[in-house]
Amino acid sequence: MKSTTRKIKRPAPLPPRKWAEDLAPVLHDLGEPLNIHKLMARHAALLTAWMPFRNHVVTSSTLAPRQRELLILRTAVNCNAQYEWAHHVMRGRKAGLSDDEIQRVKNDPESATWPEAEKALLKAADECWCDAIVSDPTYAALAAHFDDRQLLDILATVGMYITLATMINTFRLPLESDHCPD
Repeated sequence: MKSTTRKIKRPAPLPPRKWAEDLAPVLHDLGEPLNIHKLMARHAALLTAWMPFRNHVVTSSTLAPRQRELLILRTAVNCNAQYEWAHHVMRGRKAGLSDDEIQRVKNDPESATWPEAEKALLKAADECWCDAIVSDPTYAALAAHFDDRQLLDILATVGMYITLATMINTFRLPLESDHCPD
């Protein structure tokens, strides 16, 4: 019996000129939207609801930018999200991560060279991805360095980027032409 594979049509990023009128404040907030925002614009209510959460994680979190980027980069590795990896390599550098550290996020997250707090962040990202829970030993390591608000921001950051990676990977979202993966 001959197998036939039907081509699956997936939604493409929506150019801003085609966005719903009620997304004007979101577009203003974003400036030049990325492809992930253009994809989510196909569901105006979702993008509108998403933006306050996104803004908290990206700009108002209790985590330092370096800590946030470690979590995001490790989540991108775990989720095989090349789109997020490419964007956050650049943001990681801006947050103070060296190219060597960025490669260690990918290839050696348990390296003895990581400070204990950062090693715990990377481990937490792995555990959230694998088990949807941070183990007691990892939680204890995190709690030694982070307060309750930061602990919640750690989980929110990883959870948000797992959700984004799922959208990106499912819809085969292309990287913007002005970004090239490292």
